[in-house]
Amino acid sequence: MQRNRYDRFSVTLHWLMAVLLLGQIALGMWMLGLPKDASGLRASWFNVHKSWGMVLGLLIALRLAWALWRPRVAALPQPRPMQLLATGAHRLLYLLMLLMPLSGFVGSVFSGYPIRFFGLRLPQLAERWDGAKELASGVHQWSAWALVLLIALHVLAFVHHQVIRKEPLLQRMR
Repeated sequence: MQRNRYDRFSVTLHWLMAVLLLGQIALGMWMLGLPKDASGLRASWFNVHKSWGMVLGLLIALRLAWALWRPRVAALPQPRPMQLLATGAHRLLYLLMLLMPLSGFVGSVFSGYPIRFFGLRLPQLAERWDGAKELASGVHQWSAWALVLLIALHVLAFVHHQVIRKEPLLQRMR
C-alpha cells in the first residue's frame, strides 16, 4: 500500500536527524582546529562528538528499520531517469548516514583511547591499531564531505520540486 504523505514519526525523525547531522558535521570540522594539549578541551569535545555520533548511528538504524516496515509513500510523478536518480540519491544518503558513524566508531575503537558515551566509559573492544584507525578516519572524513555534498543536492532537489515545478512536497511532510 502506498500513501501520499509521510507519517508523523518519519517526519520527526527526518528533521531530528537533519539537525543532528548538520550539527555533528559543523562540530567535527570545528574541533579539528582545537590544539592537542594537556587542557583536555579537545578530548572533551571529541567525546561529545563521539556520543552524538553513536546516537545518530542508532537513529539511522531505527530510520532504516522504520522505512522498510512502514507503508511506502508514492513517488513523485517524473520521468524514469529522474526517478532512478532520486532513488539512487536516497540510497546513497542512507549509506553515508550509516558509514559515517560506523567509521567514526571503528576509528575510535582502534585509536587506543577510551570511548565514552556521554561520560560513561565503554568497554575496550580492541587494542590500538594505527593502520585501521587511519583508514577508518579517512573513510569518516570522506563520508562527511560526501554527505555534505549530497545534502546540498537534496536541498536543491527540494527547491526544484517545490519552487520550480510547484509540487506540494511540504504537504507530504506534514
